[in-house]
Amino acid sequence: MGIGNIADTGMRAAMSNMEVISHNIANANTIGFKKSFINFADIYPSANGASNQIGLGVDVSSVNQNFATGSYTYTNQPLDLGINGNGFFIVKDPSSGQISYTRAGRFEPKQGYITFGNHRLQGFTAVNGTIPAGSSITDLQISNASLPASATTNVQIKVNLDSNSTVPGSVFDPNDSTSYNYQSTANIYDSLGNTHAVTSYYVKTAANNWNVNVYVDGVSVGSGSMTFTTSGQLSSSTGLGSLSYSPTTGATSPQAFALDMTGSTQYGSANSVNLTEANGYAPGLFSGVNIDSDGKVYMQYTNSQKLLAGQVAIANFQSPEGLIDIGNMSWIASADSGSAIVNQNNSIGNIRTGYVELSNVDLTTEMVNLLSAQHTFQANAQVENTYNEVMQTVIKL
Repeated sequence: MGIGNIADTGMRAAMSNMEVISHNIANANTIGFKKSFINFADIYPSANGASNQIGLGVDVSSVNQNFATGSYTYTNQPLDLGINGNGFFIVKDPSSGQISYTRAGRFEPKQGYITFGNHRLQGFTAVNGTIPAGSSITDLQISNASLPASATTNVQIKVNLDSNSTVPGSVFDPNDSTSYNYQSTANIYDSLGNTHAVTSYYVKTAANNWNVNVYVDGVSVGSGSMTFTTSGQLSSSTGLGSLSYSPTTGATSPQAFALDMTGSTQYGSANSVNLTEANGYAPGLFSGVNIDSDGKVYMQYTNSQKLLAGQVAIANFQSPEGLIDIGNMSWIASADSGSAIVNQNNSIGNIRTGYVELSNVDLTTEMVNLLSAQHTFQANAQVENTYNEVMQTVIKL
């Protein structure tokens, strides 16, 4: 191989380098893009040749990608996701079943799935509000269906009953405020989501002893008692754990619920309600999707409820540089990358909701590299021109 051929290898290598750099520059604004760099190797006639053998030029040994994290930009879109730290989103082509990996977390809802183009985002599916341990990854699905009402089954009330209260002198009557010492009200839901008022009337019967008379919508549903210690703590509560009422709304009837007075006190201070909580809720319309930093996907509703649908899976690799680029900011695993490492607690990286990761291309650096590659090409072209001039001179001799 002559000097001209050696110069040709240099020009071809420089051209390849400019192609790689140009590809980087072209994708400087592509979400999730990872820049590439080229590696060269010198060429010799024989690996076992003499120590004074002359080289034959240069060749491209590999083109690799730099998986350094790009900067993030805030979009305020609930399905735009970035990964803090290492890792890739897992997406699946439903037609071929091919699994690929991406950092370009611009997702959108489509036909009940969270999608990346025509690919479906993979994760762990929730069952009854929890994600079972050891779950396999599958298509993450969301539903825009309404959330049915949930009937109240438990009401928790924490009250303080004034220890200075006196025993009323008349038989309890909810219409006679002198026949009880205090009252509290909480709202509950029936199976259709209609609200009902639960009113509890507290009647002191003796030192540290109280009766609790419970009414729903003005109708008595039962009574119980509370006993307090000499230090004002609730020591026992009876008769309140199994109450029921009969809605007239067409809902399930009778509707059972429990009244939990745990945490109530009897101190020498004014009667007061310190906590009122009840489960159950009215029906709600689907209002959107929220994904938290652990990748948990919640469907949100207009009744302020949310339902866990699943959790985004994040994959990592022993050697990400060994991934095969298939375009569209996506890669597939190879023998060089190793198999994907996926776990449920997302210890690899956490999610940034409302952000997308930008390209990791630095335009200034790439322009400097492009000029360097251009100079290398020109230098090799000059070598070839010089070689041709020398050969013309030799021919004329």
